[in-house]
Amino acid sequence: MVGYLRTSALRSGSSGNSILVSSDQSSVLIDTGITGKGLACALKDLDESPDKLKGILITHEHCDHISGLGVILRRYKIPLFINKDTLKAAMPSLGKFDPDLIRVIYPEEKIQIDDLEIMAFPVSHDAAAPVGYTISSERGSVGICTDLGYTDERVYKALAGSKLCYLEANYDQELLKLGSYPLRLKERIASHHGHLSNDESGLACIRLLEQGTEKIILSHLSLENNFPHLALLTVNDALTNAGAKEGLDYQLTAARRFDVSEPQEI
Repeated sequence: MVGYLRTSALRSGSSGNSILVSSDQSSVLIDTGITGKGLACALKDLDESPDKLKGILITHEHCDHISGLGVILRRYKIPLFINKDTLKAAMPSLGKFDPDLIRVIYPEEKIQIDDLEIMAFPVSHDAAAPVGYTISSERGSVGICTDLGYTDERVYKALAGSKLCYLEANYDQELLKLGSYPLRLKERIASHHGHLSNDESGLACIRLLEQGTEKIILSHLSLENNFPHLALLTVNDALTNAGAKEGLDYQLTAARRFDVSEPQEI
């Protein structure tokens, strides 16, 4: 029996995002929208430690994904895996840290961290060079795609075969339309460089199931324009209408905003 591949969202949403993926040999962190103290506490809840982390992977430079990055790099000296454009955009907010920690990565190039094979892939979002990730071991792969305006064939190709996927379900279309946000912000959120709606996430989940995904974790839900139960209901309805059966063909959960989400294993 090969070793485990386990994951948990430490935080999810515009208040902060961070996801842990661990095998029996290694652990990596995707994004650091969490304080250094918050990271240590969250990892302790999972019987993990910052000292065990072999790398930090950054999807893009928005503050809800890198707010704790500078402190964490200085405190724990963890290698930073990031593309050149995202690093350039993030640098002004990071402060001083050891530049030897930087490992420049390129989209669709596979890198190895112990027993984990990692690949970044481009996504559409209003950032310098945003990416999603697939993280694979002998147990299978985890896909992470939490900030994007739309799904295209390169996204589906990258995520094909991932047993578990974190997928954005940011907003409900009616809540966004009727909400208090300025029109320009509403247009940005709903654009191809913004975020996925619950309905768009539902359609994407149908495709993911067809490609072999078994577990889906809805992520980056808006505090103002969505509710976990609404996102789950909308996506479940889409999957049910497509003929899939929850508990048999798939498992669906929503990542927690302010707390550590229940660990999932493949």
